[in-house]
Amino acid sequence: ERPIIIDGKNGVTIDAGGRGSVVFIDADGVTLQNLQLINSGYSHNDIDAGVQVRGNFNVIKDNTIEECLFGIDLGQAENNIIRRNRISSKSDRELGMKGDSIRLWYSFGNQITDNLISNSRDMVVWYSKDNTIARNRSSGGRYALHFMYSQNNRVEENHYSNNSVGIFLMYSDSTVVRNNIISHSQGTTGMGIGMKETSEVEIIDNQILYCATGIYSDVSPYQPDTTNRMENNLVAFNGTGILFHT
Repeated sequence: ERPIIIDGKNGVTIDAGGRGSVVFIDADGVTLQNLQLINSGYSHNDIDAGVQVRGNFNVIKDNTIEECLFGIDLGQAENNIIRRNRISSKSDRELGMKGDSIRLWYSFGNQITDNLISNSRDMVVWYSKDNTIARNRSSGGRYALHFMYSQNNRVEENHYSNNSVGIFLMYSDSTVVRNNIISHSQGTTGMGIGMKETSEVEIIDNQILYCATGIYSDVSPYQPDTTNRMENNLVAFNGTGILFHT
């Protein structure tokens, strides 16, 4: 509840013992780094996580978060830095019952960069704007990145492989999706990049490879007199390259 630095550089593990969240930040200006955070509880309602963040201008970097239902949860949190963390969810839960690797809810101006994510359910960005999501790697999940009612976000230089869906934009206008590699999104719902009722999107210079559907567009753009721009993408070896729906 106050701005301190917690640095586990000599090999510190914090174990929640299977109850609640491992660390709860309810302050501005906290730094949490070089820690191993393990063994959260199992409650989806309480968002049992490795780290819950309710403050601004915090730095969470170079941590390993394992056997935590959710990884890092930001709720009404602004201008935080989430960088170079290794995140995975509960190994004893099926994919749909795992938690999300990183979750943003009503959170603005955050930087989510250079994280390594595996075997978590989704990364979700809900009701959030002006965030940068860059150079992350994600595999073995459901939605590598899922936006809902979120505007003016930037998604750049991420590598998403072997997830059910790479990037999906629902009601999320003015997003820039640039220089990402998305591959092997397979199965009946597999797609590289999807849009539903989303306008003023730029999808530029991406590689979308070996997916069931490369780019999926459903009632997009949605707002009158708007445009979605798809330019200079490599869309190759997909079952369907681009699917325009309604």
